[in-house]
Order: sequence, then C-alpha cells, then structure tokens
Amino acid sequence: MNWLFPGFLAGALAVGLPFALHLLRRWPRRPVVFPSLRFLAPSSRKTENWWQRIRRWLVLALRGAIFAILAVAFARPFHGGDLTRPNRAVVIVIDNSFSLQAGGRWTELRSWAREKAGTFEGSDRFGVMLMAPQPTWLVAPTTETGRAWQAFAAAKPGWLTARAEPALRMAGDALAAIAADHREIIVLSDQQRLNWSGAEFSQPLPPGVAIEFPEIPAPVDRQAAVLAPTLTPTEQGLRASVPVHNFTDAQKRVLRVYRDGGVTPIREENLELVRQEMRSFDINLPGPSDRAAYFRFSLDDDELPADDSAYAIWQPTEDGALLLDREPAGTEADFVAIALDAAANLKPKLKISSPPAGEWPVRAVAVLRNDASFAGATAAQLDAFLAAGGSALVFARGGTAEQAWLAAHGAVLSPLPEQGESWQVHDWALDHPLVAALSQRRLEVLLGWEFKGGWSLPATTVDPIAHWSDETAAIGEIRVGAGRVLFCGFSPDRHAGDWPVMPSFVPFLHQSAAYLMRAQQSAIVVGQAGQTLSLAGGSGQWRAIEGPAAGGPAVDVAGSVVPMAPGVYELVQGRDRKLFAIGVPPEESDLAPWDVGAPWMKLVSTKPAPESKVPRAEVAAVDAEQRAPLWWWAVALVAVLLLAELGLANRTVR
Repeated sequence: MNWLFPGFLAGALAVGLPFALHLLRRWPRRPVVFPSLRFLAPSSRKTENWWQRIRRWLVLALRGAIFAILAVAFARPFHGGDLTRPNRAVVIVIDNSFSLQAGGRWTELRSWAREKAGTFEGSDRFGVMLMAPQPTWLVAPTTETGRAWQAFAAAKPGWLTARAEPALRMAGDALAAIAADHREIIVLSDQQRLNWSGAEFSQPLPPGVAIEFPEIPAPVDRQAAVLAPTLTPTEQGLRASVPVHNFTDAQKRVLRVYRDGGVTPIREENLELVRQEMRSFDINLPGPSDRAAYFRFSLDDDELPADDSAYAIWQPTEDGALLLDREPAGTEADFVAIALDAAANLKPKLKISSPPAGEWPVRAVAVLRNDASFAGATAAQLDAFLAAGGSALVFARGGTAEQAWLAAHGAVLSPLPEQGESWQVHDWALDHPLVAALSQRRLEVLLGWEFKGGWSLPATTVDPIAHWSDETAAIGEIRVGAGRVLFCGFSPDRHAGDWPVMPSFVPFLHQSAAYLMRAQQSAIVVGQAGQTLSLAGGSGQWRAIEGPAAGGPAVDVAGSVVPMAPGVYELVQGRDRKLFAIGVPPEESDLAPWDVGAPWMKLVSTKPAPESKVPRAEVAAVDAEQRAPLWWWAVALVAVLLLAELGLANRTVR
C-alpha cells in the first residue's frame, strides 16, 4: 500500500475529538429522585443503563472510525509497483505510405517495432502516431498502454505518400513535455528516399529524446507501376495510352483491362519492360464509345501491388460546345470570332455560343479575352466551371480583373520589357499533343510568331508549351480545380502584332479548342488519394464503385471530398451522376532507399535533457494512483458508517 498524500494521515488524530468530548462531558454530582421512579426496581434501572452504555460506546467508536477513514481517503491510497524503477515514455511513429506494402516489409517492421518497444509497467507511457497524410495521433502517450497496443495492431499502410520529419518533430515535442527517465521514438519506416525529402537534418529534436531506426530493407526484385491512362476515341471504339514505369531489371508482365467493374478482362497484353524504363503502351479497346464507361488497367502482381492498377473514365460529349465571350471594347475587328466561325465545320465541329447567364455547361471549352470575364459574378461562374472539369483558352491583355484572377490561382503575369525588336514565340514543346497536331502537316505553322509586347507566365505554376525570346513561358497550361486553362501571354488582335492575319492564327484556335475538348474526354486521372477534390453542383452522395474501397457505404459530401484510396468513385447529385478516377501518388512507387549515409541520426540532440522540477517518484506515484485509485472505497465505507451511526444515535436518545 502506498499513499499519494501521506500528510493527510495526520488528520487521523481527529479521532480523539469524539472521545475527548465524551470524557469531558459533565455528569450530575447530586442524584435527584423523581417521585414517579420511586417504585421501579433498582435492578431494572441498572439493566437499562447497561444497554444504553453499550450503544453510546458503539456510536463513539463509529464516529471515531469515520474521522480515521476520511483521513485515509484524503491521503489517496493506491496499490503501486516499485516507484524507484526508471520509467519510460515511448512513441512509435508509423510510416503508413503504400511503399510499406512491398514484399514482407510491413510484417517485418511491425515485429521489429514491437520488439524494440518491449513491455511497459507502472508509470510508463506509450503512444502511436501515423505519418500520412499529416502527423496524426492514434493514441497520444498514455499510461493505458493496452489501448495504445490495440491501435498499433489495427494500423495498416494506406495509399498515400508520407514525410518523416513533421511526424518526428511532433512526437519529439510531445515526449519532451513528459517527465520520464527515458524518452524514445521508434520509427517504423522503410527509409525510402522520398520519405526524407526536404528534411532539415541540421535541426535536432529536443534534448533527451532518443530515436531508433530500422535497418534499410533489401531491394525488391520485381516492381513496376501503372500510371494514369489516357483514352481517345477511334472508329472502332477507344484507344488507351497506358504509361508503365519499370523500377527494376528487365521483366515481362501481363496487362489486363477490365471495363465497368467486370471480372473478365476485355483485353490482355504481354509487355516487355526494359530495365528502369518508363514507356506508354497503346491498346485498342473494343466496345462502344458513345456512352460513359470506366476502366481498370492491372498488371500481374509484383512485390508492390499497391500501384499495379490504374483507373480511367470515358465520358463522351457532344461535338464542339464552345463558349466565346464578347470582344474587348475598342477592338477594330473580332478576329477570334471570324477565325472560329471559319473553322466551325472542321473536325471536331464547333458549336459557338456566348457564355450563359447561369451555370456554364461543364463539357464545353470557354475562349476568354475580355477583362469582364474575370470580374464579379462571371468570375464566380468561371471558377465553378473549371472546378467541375471545364476547360478554357485564355488570352492575356493585362486587365486588372484578369491579373487578379490569375494571381488568385497562383499565376502572376510579368509584362515583357520594351525593346527595339519584336518578341518571338519559339522553342515549342514538340511532344505536347497541341503542338504535335499543329506541326503534323506543316512545321511552318510554328514559325513567324512575332509580337510587339506581351506577358510572360510563371514557370513555377504553368507547364510551358512555348517560350519567348528570353526563354520565359509564352504559352502554357495551368490546372484549376478539375479543369485546365491553356494560357497565351499575348492578345489575339492587331494591337500587339500581325499574328491574327498570319496563316497560323486559324489552325491554332481550332486545334486549341480541339485539344481541350479531347482532354475532357481523355479521362486523365482527376485526383490522387489523400488530396482534396473539389466538387461542383452542391451536396451529393459519394461512394467507391471500383478499387480497394469499393463496396463501402455511400457518404454525404458537399463542396469537396478527400478520397483515401485509389479507384473509381461515383458522385450522385439528384439526377446527375459523375464519375471520378483516383490514382496513387506516382512518386511513391520508387522504392529507392536513402543511400548516402544516415543523416537522420543528426536529429538526436547531443545536449543533456533538462532536469525535471518535479521528482520522478512523485510523477510515478500520481500515475499509479490514477490507474488504481482506492480513495472512493474509503468514501463508500464512510457513507455506510454514517448510516449506522445515525441509527444507533437515535436509539440512545429514546
């Protein structure tokens, strides 16, 4: 038996109070004989006084016991172990990225971490934390170690990518605040190079926090990943372009394609992969292309099954829905409208209309060159249109609203400086689908683009398609929500040059619209596991219909959703049904470990841990008393004794 506050035991001296009052009670010295008692026998009076004395002594004993037990309750008794034993505080930080699914890594590392953690006793504390998608406590450090072990046993690798440093720093700060003789972080990780990307090794964790790292796992022998497929229509059906990245030696694999959740593949291809190669394979898919469909592209199993499947959606649309805003004020001629009208009958056919006053149709391409299109209610319509998956071709004119809208989406325009000669657009990305379509018949279409001035695009935000003379981006793409914007850093009129009357003007406009329309139909993966996906159209029900999460219940969503596993998801909003393809982070498929020393050891501080102002034995005693409190038993006994005392006290006064 131990006591948390033994000083309260001195309160047991109050037991003497009832006895002192009893002994100090003044008895009458002169007997007074009442006439009515004269005839009672002396023996009868003696018997009655004897029973009264017994009751009074019992009441006295009960009152003394109540004071003694109250003193015991305030002293907080508890059953504890050896309070002089050094105590521990341990946190297991779990790398739950999908690279841990490779081979037997998860099983081996779990066993290693459990062995390193050992057993916990007394006032030891134990916690469990996940790295991804951000550091999250499954169980914060607690003396209820059984609950922490249950959380550890239930943890599994997910479908995300993880970073080690934020989790380690959060765990280190938590341990530094705990009074313990030994503080330790156990890192359950495969030491993947990506896991340590961006880590600041020169800043150690708080003093007194030790770290245990596992051995780097052996490299896998067979690993390849399927990346986001692209679908395009053909006369016979669909053509799929499937990128496959091989991370190991040359190998032969089998790629199977499944449609609409079927269990029998509609196509099977034998692939020969060269060592460390990434290559796209074109596959013709049978079946109609005039209705929506979803596909799963799966390789036969290798040592990392998490990235052996990728998903794509085919969403057919009507030909050429094109939204053209009004020409800017002061324009001498609407060259864009004239050019698009001239190309309206080319394939794909263009159905040109003005943007509607209400919601813009998602399966359309907007051509914008007026500053008013980026201001007020129209800007809100544009944002909703792009968030839902729409596409836009935007020409820079340097308007205030246009620049503010682009800046809000991370693209800040920079005006080209004035110079004596014209600015030229050159250095085209010839492998880009738009540029390939333009140069397919005549390479001269890409030459002779000269402007008096324009705007350069931020290289950190856009994917460049062409460059200015100073090598800054002149044409590029940015993603906004689920949609894309093809941005041109020049205006489509005669103010900046003679481009509108050049032979390249009409082909560029038509092929840009065609490219954006095909991009909408190609069903490139619109999201990744663990990333927020913007949803338009209000609230709805979200559920997985293909992939690891398929078969789960539908959930109500509004505005956005964060899918935590790859697959095909369905969003139902009233009568509207939308499909989304979700992939895994492609960079996580590279299992290459950190191969330059062990810089993470620098995270262990060389400074001694600060001494705690509270003695460790006192902290251990508090923990032990909280785990097994006995004071409430004493309070319960006091309540029983009070009831007994009241009963006897009432009898003594009768």
